Amino acid sequence: MKRLRVGLVGAGLVGQAEHAFYLWEERERFEFVGLADASAAVRDALGARYGIQELHPDLPSLLQATKLDALVIAAPDPFHPDLAATALDAGLHVLCEKPLSLTLSGCDRIKAARDKAGKVLQVAYMKRHDPAYRKALDLLPKMIDDVKLISVEVNDPDQDPFVAHLPMTLPNDIPTALKDQFKAANTAQLAESAGRTPSEAGARALSGGFLSSLVHDVGVVHGMLLHMGHDLPPVSHGSFFDGGRGVQLAADLPGGGRLSMTHLNLAGVPDYTERITVYCTDRIIELTFPSPYLRHFPTKLTLRKDGGAKALETHEFRVSYEEAFRDQLRAFHAAACGEGPVKTPLEQARRDVEFLISAYRKAEP
Repeated sequence: MKRLRVGLVGAGLVGQAEHAFYLWEERERFEFVGLADASAAVRDALGARYGIQELHPDLPSLLQATKLDALVIAAPDPFHPDLAATALDAGLHVLCEKPLSLTLSGCDRIKAARDKAGKVLQVAYMKRHDPAYRKALDLLPKMIDDVKLISVEVNDPDQDPFVAHLPMTLPNDIPTALKDQFKAANTAQLAESAGRTPSEAGARALSGGFLSSLVHDVGVVHGMLLHMGHDLPPVSHGSFFDGGRGVQLAADLPGGGRLSMTHLNLAGVPDYTERITVYCTDRIIELTFPSPYLRHFPTKLTLRKDGGAKALETHEFRVSYEEAFRDQLRAFHAAACGEGPVKTPLEQARRDVEFLISAYRKAEP
């Protein structure tokens, strides 16, 4: 098996809790040789933990110091277009965290760089690699007309209870200049997608609720619809509440059914709930996801249908204890080595961003 020399840029929450660990663990496929992060404390901690050879404050210095085959981008959202374009221009395959960009122009910039480089760009929709999600695809009806309602409900507290057991290093030494750069880029990109400078609540809803949170579930629903031969439909309703900590959207499905999605950041209760339920003519399919930071904690898949004689028949599938983040990396490796397709391509991620921006614009026109 070919080993790819890989680097990680951005070792914050998901970078430390997931990507760095699995890059190190998947040593048959990857040689984890480089880390770029603005925090010296984070670089030192992860360098010592995983034996990373090259530790640098930014991507250009990492690329200058060592030869890489691939890069995982887990930096803050506003930096995705610059980092992805830089990596692609350098001839690297890229796995980029979602959302691909906070703007459609950012997605298009990454696409232009990918097309010019001819390299793999995979978007990190790890739930699309979840064994239970893949099994759920087999349970879906063949015709979209049989889907009456897709309901998504997410109660998402702050992450602290779910990473407290992990060896996390806080980036308390980020340079002020970089913080200012992040703030300026974030403000400009949100204004571009909103069509004007959003309100404080609107900015929280657009950036946090829609593009950085509900994007997980849009990616799952998008995959389900594509499996049945349809793309995401136009958004018919969007709203936000609780100062932007809660967001909702709705859309009419092609076969006459309905899509309803709600995400709430309820920080005061350390309980994580994420349910995607597909109500069909003759069955109900439900995925219940755990917090993404809990490793090898299987997603629950339930099928309910008529068992005859007015009896309810229920099947619960515990498909695998395999970790979605690891299967995601394996799929990336296969695509980069020409041994498989890009399962979550840029074009789908761009449509997700467009869909979520449309929902926000209906919420705050």
